[in-house]
Amino acid sequence: MTDLGYSVASFLVRRLPPRATERLVDLASDLYVLTHPRRARAVSLNLAWIWNEARRSGPPPRARQTYRAFARAVRDFLAQEPEQGGSRVRLSEAARVALRTARLSGSGIVLVSGHFGPWERALQWLAAELGGVEALAAPHRLAAVDRFFVKQRARGGVRTLCSSRPVRTALQRLKTGAWIAALVDRPRRSPGGEGIVPIDPGPLLLARRARALVIPGVSRIAGDGAVEIEFDTPFSLDRATGGLDLSEGIIRLQEFFDAHVRAHPTQWFQWRCARSLGAPGL
Repeated sequence: MTDLGYSVASFLVRRLPPRATERLVDLASDLYVLTHPRRARAVSLNLAWIWNEARRSGPPPRARQTYRAFARAVRDFLAQEPEQGGSRVRLSEAARVALRTARLSGSGIVLVSGHFGPWERALQWLAAELGGVEALAAPHRLAAVDRFFVKQRARGGVRTLCSSRPVRTALQRLKTGAWIAALVDRPRRSPGGEGIVPIDPGPLLLARRARALVIPGVSRIAGDGAVEIEFDTPFSLDRATGGLDLSEGIIRLQEFFDAHVRAHPTQWFQWRCARSLGAPGL
């Protein structure tokens, strides 16, 4: 979709009532599945593999459910008015404790997540709680679309680090106590682990260099339309102060993210086959 398409979609979701936008996004996602059978098959294969890996009974969900969840997540991000659209935010008690621990630490924080549920909307909520959050985001292949997303995040209190040297900027900001968000489930190289979600170690290396805390987080759209956010206990990668080493940090992320995906497989937006054909569950 071009920046014009996103602009039109943003206009519609901000003007139409929630029930009307739900019907529109469901229709649009169903049409996409029908017109892109290869991509839909890849998503269905992922769901079948995850369903089998989690030892769930019954037939696995289909790609249609994942594309519908994705479309609703995009709609919530574009709306920018969650309280009027009926989108509430819920955290478990454990998540509230983890968030409070990170806030009271006084150090820079690297929030690591993935393409789970309404991650952009969840980040906007956190920005409102903290008074602002910064994000390391891969640029879109279309410059105009990238500019649209940068502006859209900024409207929700999220500043995108898009300088010529974003990592250096992130290091400087972390050393001043900033919160930096990054997604880790699309690594540039194939990971060697056996888990479900591939982990990019880059954000962990960033946290180690800055001596920042790492807090893993996930989000999902609940059945009533609310945004549910879960945080894991923050951890350090500073070995001098008893923190984890890199491999231990990756395992922590792997276990936390895999558990989330097993519980909510249709809300992990992985569009390519996560495992080669012939792997268990495929």
